[in-house]
Amino acid sequence: MDEVIKVDDAVTLATKFRIPKRTILISIVNESKYTLTNVSMYFNGTSINPASPNIAPFTDLSNARFEATLNGTKGMLCYQIEGTPNYLLISWKVPLLRHRKNELCVHVCTNRPPKKQKEKNIFRKHIHKKYKKFPDESIQIDHYDFRVSATMSSE
Repeated sequence: MDEVIKVDDAVTLATKFRIPKRTILISIVNESKYTLTNVSMYFNGTSINPASPNIAPFTDLSNARFEATLNGTKGMLCYQIEGTPNYLLISWKVPLLRHRKNELCVHVCTNRPPKKQKEKNIFRKHIHKKYKKFPDESIQIDHYDFRVSATMSSE
């Protein structure tokens, strides 16, 4: 007979047996006159603190937190830069094993991300592979009169 395990019980089991998990925090500072709007997301794992749907100009940190059990975590946040044809892409890849380097990508492009989940994954991989960095500090992007910085920390 199959046994049903509730999500809360599974989390307790994961903690009890010390199943590895990774948690990351993405912090975004919008230092421009443009509002970041219409966020779309792709990520594996769980969104503990979802990304803000809009980030106003010249505001304090906007944080998003993600967690993945038994895997590293990877994903993408994409904001439309209001009043322009551009999009801000922030992607990450944090391996489960800590001896590998964390990767972060902050990029401005004119391509709208796809709607379908599988296509979002391919889009994220392509952009991330091309523009990834291995940051110890924040990454700042200056694109004409648009300026934003993003920081990633992991646990």
